[in-house]
Amino acid sequence: MRVACPDCTNPLDAGPGEDVVCPACFTRFEAPSAAQVPRRFDVYLPDGAVLPRQSLYAVREAIYTGKIPITSRLRPDVGANELIPVYALPWFAQIFALLGIEPPAHTGTRRIAGWQGIRKEGPKARPPPPQSAERKVRGMVSDASVPALLAIGVIAFLVVLVGIAIVIAI
Repeated sequence: MRVACPDCTNPLDAGPGEDVVCPACFTRFEAPSAAQVPRRFDVYLPDGAVLPRQSLYAVREAIYTGKIPITSRLRPDVGANELIPVYALPWFAQIFALLGIEPPAHTGTRRIAGWQGIRKEGPKARPPPPQSAERKVRGMVSDASVPALLAIGVIAFLVVLVGIAIVIAI
């Protein structure tokens, strides 16, 4: 299920009732336990216009036709009282993905200047994956110098020629 961070509106994937830490602002919150599907939305367009009480299907159609841009915000009739980005809801994020429209680059990175809130521990970094034996061998082969490989090829060619000469002589 896709939820938005209550502080920075960063969209996150979380299960119902799961304890989540936002990677953008390190806010810890619990995802809603009951995922109700909103029936109506108030759509706030970037130019300040408001489309009141739009159905789920009307919003989807408006996204397909380009009337609702990805920078719009929604207020659903259930679940949240604050405005959330249109791409934070999975029903609409799918459409933007199909159209090839990416969320804005600054998503979830807004901070208030000088504000020092309580920092919670973020996710721990994962160690790099170990290299497989095949990758190590490929690395050694690619690091080998061209003259060395050429010398091996010439020696092999000479061995084959000597073998053919011996067979012909017999």
